[in-house]
Amino acid sequence: MYQTILKKFSEDGIHLNDEQDNFLRIFEKNLPRKSFFVDFFKKKSKKGCYVHGDVGRGKTMMLNAIFKEIKLTKCSYHFIEFMKFIHNELRLVENTKDPIEIIAKRIASKYRVVFIDEFQVEDVSDAMIIGKLLNLLSKMNVFIMLTSNAKIENLYKNGLQREKFIKQIKQLEEDFVVFEFIGDKDYRLMNIDLNSSKDGKNFSQDQIFDFIKKNFNFIGDLNKDFRINDRTFACKGNTKDFIWFSYKDFFRQNLAISDFLAICKKYNWFFIDDFEQNDDYGKDIIRRFIGFIDIAYIEKVKIKFFFNSDDIRSLYIGEELSFLWDRTISRLEEMQNINDK
Repeated sequence: MYQTILKKFSEDGIHLNDEQDNFLRIFEKNLPRKSFFVDFFKKKSKKGCYVHGDVGRGKTMMLNAIFKEIKLTKCSYHFIEFMKFIHNELRLVENTKDPIEIIAKRIASKYRVVFIDEFQVEDVSDAMIIGKLLNLLSKMNVFIMLTSNAKIENLYKNGLQREKFIKQIKQLEEDFVVFEFIGDKDYRLMNIDLNSSKDGKNFSQDQIFDFIKKNFNFIGDLNKDFRINDRTFACKGNTKDFIWFSYKDFFRQNLAISDFLAICKKYNWFFIDDFEQNDDYGKDIIRRFIGFIDIAYIEKVKIKFFFNSDDIRSLYIGEELSFLWDRTISRLEEMQNINDK
């Protein structure tokens, strides 16, 4: 496995740093490829891996490469998608004695490997579910692969009933290969010019409308509202292909992850303008924006942000969400520059 993955990275022009190379060797050593998990079910073998580090350090890149080499039954989720799946499953078994165990058995009956990318716990209901679920899956011989920006001891920091969550997670820490990726190279931004600013800033509404007409051959008036999840929202314009809305107006509304998911599945292109700076007094706006970017990134939608790339980092100047904001910055830069090409 080590040589195969190394070769594929090399063909893509990717050269691993010492930490990444060491992790790949450790992973292979703990989980020999002869039957891939031949020693996995022995007591001393590791039952999963938890790879953490700052944004863009290559965590997802590495585990995706490993995941592709696995020949056993497997599934891959972003954490948001995984929790959405679990909550849907819980509704189906809500009147049973131990619904989480039932769900764990269902997953274990289908998959030997579960990969959850960008593991993060903020919600108390998620915290009470995920710790128990992962431990049950581990006991049922499901190999679990996790990436996160946080160290295990920093998960769900300052959360309600955190002691229950930590008790469950500590067991995983003992059973998993826990590894930190460090370095100063952002692997998600390779071959992207972060300093390019092709459009400048301070766009007028007429300039944006002209941009839309020019690039989408649109003639006529734009619809000024749209309907999602039985609710109607105002916007600056939309057709069946794209939607244009104001950052400062749209994200002030009471929006949920389910709304963002529905929007991203409905439209192919998003145009966003009217950006404003927020501190912790406006953290609800920032939190919604972060949630939207998470979903947009997962769904690989195309977004045109009408602001100068130099302004991205200054959209949020608070402290409470700085950990989540660091990841969002990296995604904003990547999405903006890729869609500009």
